[in-house]
Amino acid sequence: MPTSPLIDIGLNLANHRFTSDWKQVVARAHDAGVERFILTGTSLKISREVALLTEKMTPGTAYFTAGVHPHYASELTEDGLAHLRELLSHANAVAVGETGLDYKRDLSPRNVQRAALEAQVDLACTLNKPLFLHEREAAPDLLAILDNFKDRLPRCVVHCFTGTEAEAQQYIARGFYLGITGWVGQKNRNQNLLQSLHAIPPERTMLETDAPYLTPPGYAPSIAGRNEPAALVRVAELLAIARGVPVEQIRADAYAASMTFFGLEDCSQAAA
Repeated sequence: MPTSPLIDIGLNLANHRFTSDWKQVVARAHDAGVERFILTGTSLKISREVALLTEKMTPGTAYFTAGVHPHYASELTEDGLAHLRELLSHANAVAVGETGLDYKRDLSPRNVQRAALEAQVDLACTLNKPLFLHEREAAPDLLAILDNFKDRLPRCVVHCFTGTEAEAQQYIARGFYLGITGWVGQKNRNQNLLQSLHAIPPERTMLETDAPYLTPPGYAPSIAGRNEPAALVRVAELLAIARGVPVEQIRADAYAASMTFFGLEDCSQAAA
């Protein structure tokens, strides 16, 4: 059976830790079997940078999200929202985000976070673009805001899911997808996630590295402490161990889910 390619749905390639060697990082990932990347936009500046990065990469392999992370929610003015809308018209823009709520770090006031989230959800509904969501210790408020848009809501993924089984069930009940990172193998922190896995159907499961963060156990990065998209192979292995299924099944299911969620064409079509 051929090995399914991988899609890293959460890669912070505009992070300063990749500035000097991002091309080599991408090449290593391709060599490891990572076929495509969704570069994460976390602010207006970073969203512009990831858009430019996708233009420098092989056509059909790189896409991006454009959005404002809750940490930077105060920058989403009316002008900021207009710039975001313009970015999302780019041919490689596949989702609105990273947006959401972060009550763990509270780097922006909660009312400002909620307002920025509502504006971006409304934009995603208007443009019919999927939502790339961030949630930390804020699931009830996140769901309350999303439920206000439920008749218009596009596809949603809660990226880097680390929550409880009850939270997973609430997301899945709404048709959401969940992104799994190397957290699944971090034994001192992964108990909630492990208990949640049976509630997350394979067809709603996608894989991500969140590089340069969250290096999965058992992966040796080229630069100590910096995760890379090549580590997605190890994320798939760790999820296979946790689920007790062959790694090829994990890879095939995640690939199919990612293609569906982001509305991607297969490589032969993309190259045609």
